[in-house]
Amino acid sequence: MTQKQQTENHGELSEKRIVVLGGSSGIGLAVAQQVVAPGARAIIASSNAERVEQAVATLDGKAEGHTLDLSNERNIQHFFQKIGDFDHLVFTARRHAAIE
Repeated sequence: MTQKQQTENHGELSEKRIVVLGGSSGIGLAVAQQVVAPGARAIIASSNAERVEQAVATLDGKAEGHTLDLSNERNIQHFFQKIGDFDHLVFTARRHAAIE
């Protein structure tokens, strides 16, 4: 991808609201960092409240964070009702395998 194409693509994200499920660390946090760079607002949701808070702090006021248990359908419905309209959804959360 050329520099011009990258610049044009970044412009498409300006002022957008992007939900990143699993956005408090790893790939999810990297995605959140990339979407706020061109002016989008990240909405991070993850199950670990401390990591959500730390992630939001690294994004210079361009993100909001929510603690969310993605295994609970009622909590997921409440989350989406609470945040309202958004432009894009990115799912990077991983499911933890049960230890037997």
